[in-house]
Amino acid sequence: MKNKNPLYVVKGKDVEQAHGLVDLIIKKLNLQPAIDFFEYLFNLLLSMVDSYPKLKAVREFMDMVVARVKLFKSFSFA
Repeated sequence: MKNKNPLYVVKGKDVEQAHGLVDLIIKKLNLQPAIDFFEYLFNLLLSMVDSYPKLKAVREFMDMVVARVKLFKSFSFA
């Protein structure tokens, strides 16, 4: 289904379509490298989990990071 009112991000001569408000913010502020870094970091930490105490520590760290980025908590990723 084609979006009736699409969002666009303009950077100089480049124009990109954004798929939602969060995608618009990510593209406009060029946050993709930071998101890729956190995704890599979380995957690395989760790959090292082999016991419940480690899982608990990783989860507390991830919860702390998400709590610090309150902007993304108020928007839906759908």
